[in-house]
Amino acid sequence: MAITGQSSRDACPGALQVHPAADGPLARVRLPGGDLTGAQLGVLAAAGDGVLELTSRANVQVRGVRDPAGFAAAVAAAGLLPSPSHERVRNVLASPLDGSAAFRGVVRALDEAICAAPELAGLSGRFLFAVDDGSGDVAGLGADVLLMSRGDRFAVVAGNTDLRLRLPPAEAVHEAVKVAQNFLRVSDGAWRIPEGAFEGVPADLPKPRTSGYVGDFGETTGALVPLGRLTTRQAAVLAEAAWLRVTPWRTVLVPKGTRLPDGLVTDPGDPWSHVSACTGSPGCAKSLSDVQADAHPIGPPVHWSGCARRCGRPRGEVVDLIATPSGYQRSTT
Repeated sequence: MAITGQSSRDACPGALQVHPAADGPLARVRLPGGDLTGAQLGVLAAAGDGVLELTSRANVQVRGVRDPAGFAAAVAAAGLLPSPSHERVRNVLASPLDGSAAFRGVVRALDEAICAAPELAGLSGRFLFAVDDGSGDVAGLGADVLLMSRGDRFAVVAGNTDLRLRLPPAEAVHEAVKVAQNFLRVSDGAWRIPEGAFEGVPADLPKPRTSGYVGDFGETTGALVPLGRLTTRQAAVLAEAAWLRVTPWRTVLVPKGTRLPDGLVTDPGDPWSHVSACTGSPGCAKSLSDVQADAHPIGPPVHWSGCARRCGRPRGEVVDLIATPSGYQRSTT
């Protein structure tokens, strides 16, 4: 395996390395599997300028962090910073609806194994792990290393290559870490694993879904956060929940019967389920428009962007509306 890639500095924000956004310091807190408690959400909501953003990797961004050092201390005290050296590489997606102890245990074990491997602190903040319960819901989201449940074993996929391994959970977690370690040894500065970098066969993965988990699912309720933006007031209501799970589709799962704040959507047919957008101005200096104000449903899944970078774009078949000096330009590429 030989990989050549980008050698520029990875400026992906974290809880300790904040990004100097146009509207103030921006922090990103990794939530492996999307899991957090209501109390932890309250800590995040209290630290910024009134807006939390849910990302397409089921993480939370805090805008306008008033006191970065104090924020880092509060996040650590809340149990959201188990390894300062690895906090930007704890990118672990997981099937949101599977709350079984066995499945969530695999997710936690993978997170712990990543943090226990000193060299993995050198991964890019863009490197992505995923654990799929066999439903295929996160298998198509472009993880660099995917563990896909196959009954009581897991298939291991690296860069869209099936390594032809079917392993028990503990061995699968060990193999996922080994794949990342091998990648680092030959990566030459690359941030992600390219297709074909490992020996195996092409993985048969589902197409990525563009929305997910809105409505009632047994003892769980899924609510869409339009455009992925939670106000402090909305977060305070959600913080009453015993537990929450953020999904890659900017929805939150909570125990059935949990009080939901005004503005969240629980109708799976609501057109806002198919709308996403970048931050736009004034939060991003590169944006040519106030994207959050402009964004609205147009029918098919759509992503509104303030510039050609198309930050936050979900995977899958999405229409892009990109801001230009003369208005929005439509693109499907």
